[in-house]
Amino acid sequence: MTQIAQLKKNIAQWFNGIDTNLKFKLTVENNSCISFLDLNIQRKPDKIELGVYRKEANICKTIHNNSNHPQQHKIAAYRFYINRLTTLPITKKEKEKEWNVILNAAHNNGFSTEDINKLKQRILTQQSKKFQECTNGQTSKKVWATFTYYGWYIRGITKLFRNSQVQIAYRTINTTFEILTHSKQNAIPSSGIYKLTCNTCQGVYIGQTGRSTDARYKGHIRYIRTNNP
Repeated sequence: MTQIAQLKKNIAQWFNGIDTNLKFKLTVENNSCISFLDLNIQRKPDKIELGVYRKEANICKTIHNNSNHPQQHKIAAYRFYINRLTTLPITKKEKEKEWNVILNAAHNNGFSTEDINKLKQRILTQQSKKFQECTNGQTSKKVWATFTYYGWYIRGITKLFRNSQVQIAYRTINTTFEILTHSKQNAIPSSGIYKLTCNTCQGVYIGQTGRSTDARYKGHIRYIRTNNP
């Protein structure tokens, strides 16, 4: 075993000895190729070639085009993919391969090829504009404002700021957190008849309360802790 290989082994053993619940695995070069973050690095005799790396389990699932989300949210993933495609110094072959992956992912999530092509052109135009501004020493100051996105009509309101220095960002209310914590359907009833089942003996207690069931439940927990019959 070479000195470098032994050093790698020692580093891996040190990391895996930090916590028994955590296991680290070294990424090693295979056929002169190694993956780092979202890059695939290929070592050639006279140069290094870069490509986009995705795990085999990656299915490129994004927000569907038919979902009730702001358009900016739905195309965010593709904006990231295209920005990466157009800015990374990857080979022409890798660019063509990545572009086909992006188009397939868009199709599977309800987007048309025309929409993605238009998005790519807008991104290229923006990149060119920013490059010109940096070259000429020009900077533009923007003020951000956040709007809650309830539906398509919100965009009609925010279009009023199109020619201003105000940049619009949207937040949605149909998130998992909102559904689980603020949904009326999942809310605890204010009062009524309830049933508690013991996980140990499967015994059942049925009670009735005029207070909120949440307050009554906390009362049961308090009685259990104080061993109050």
